[in-house]
Amino acid sequence: MTEQEERVLTAVKQSPLATQQELADSLSMTRESIAGHIMRLTRAGYILGKGYIIPQPDTLLIIGGCNLDINGSPLHKMKLADSNPGIIQQSAGGVGRNIAENIARLNNQIHFLSIVGQDSSGDWLLEKNRQCGISTQDIIRHPEFNTSSYLSINDEKGQLVSAIADMKIIDALDAKRLESKMPLLQSTNRILIEANLAPNSIEWLSRLSLDVDFYADAVSASKAPRLQPILARLSLLKVNRDEAKSLLNMPLNNPITDAELAQAIINQGVTAVLLSLGSDGVLYKDEKSMLSIPVFPTTPVSDTGAGDALFAGFIHAQSKDWPLKERLEFAVACAGVTLECEQANDPNFSEETVIKWIKTKS
Repeated sequence: MTEQEERVLTAVKQSPLATQQELADSLSMTRESIAGHIMRLTRAGYILGKGYIIPQPDTLLIIGGCNLDINGSPLHKMKLADSNPGIIQQSAGGVGRNIAENIARLNNQIHFLSIVGQDSSGDWLLEKNRQCGISTQDIIRHPEFNTSSYLSINDEKGQLVSAIADMKIIDALDAKRLESKMPLLQSTNRILIEANLAPNSIEWLSRLSLDVDFYADAVSASKAPRLQPILARLSLLKVNRDEAKSLLNMPLNNPITDAELAQAIINQGVTAVLLSLGSDGVLYKDEKSMLSIPVFPTTPVSDTGAGDALFAGFIHAQSKDWPLKERLEFAVACAGVTLECEQANDPNFSEETVIKWIKTKS
């Protein structure tokens, strides 16, 4: 790279939306000269596609749902088939979005690719994303579908009783729309997906010739099988027991041990498995190591978002290159902090607050 090209690349990084004429004026160069330098930088891979997208290998790209969450919890013991006095709250949610918010609050660089409607719920979600540090530039607005929503009811202990997810809009995040974001896909070396994505979208991603580490969240037992086409490309998969069995086409009552279950997933080509064991803790396994740890004692308020926080916490700890036990402890603590929060994402969530929380439980 020449000295002039270095100057141009620096200017592009500082002002990625600047026109060629604006770059030329700021660098005291001609627009034609700027155009030539940008063309050569693009050919060399320093700039990716239109919009001057710069490769960001340390940035995690998250592709997934962005939902309006409505949660109800009774004030007393839940009475089924009856009206229960309680509290109803609205919050921003979606597996992909929850993971994105937690990782952003842990001070990591992320891109979030999702889709919402051109409605008031979509407007509200975009503003909530901005408030917690999630860029909205890669969130697509759909002109016809409503923003996805998730309605959940917890019991008096904060545990999920039932939920309804209206997420048909996520199917519109199809191969055509994903392909329009190809420069973004090419700009990172880590991509996290979740099983709310349509099966054809996951299959399309699995066929991309990108040099990236794929992470995935199985989301639920019913949706986990959607990840089957991409298993052999996954560097890290987060599942619970039922999701793992469903992914492997096993009966949910199969008496397989946790270690055997994790190994069965490894046998499918997955590099590493983060197996959530609920109240029993979490188990990590790859070809060289296996470790499980218990949960911290908590007073649950709502379990919505706890699994997303677990995954986000582990990814953050992994990026810090902490020892495996510390990664798992931090991940479990992130889930614990979220369990004790009424919302799916704790607004005070940070590495510092999680570490302080661990000390209060020790």
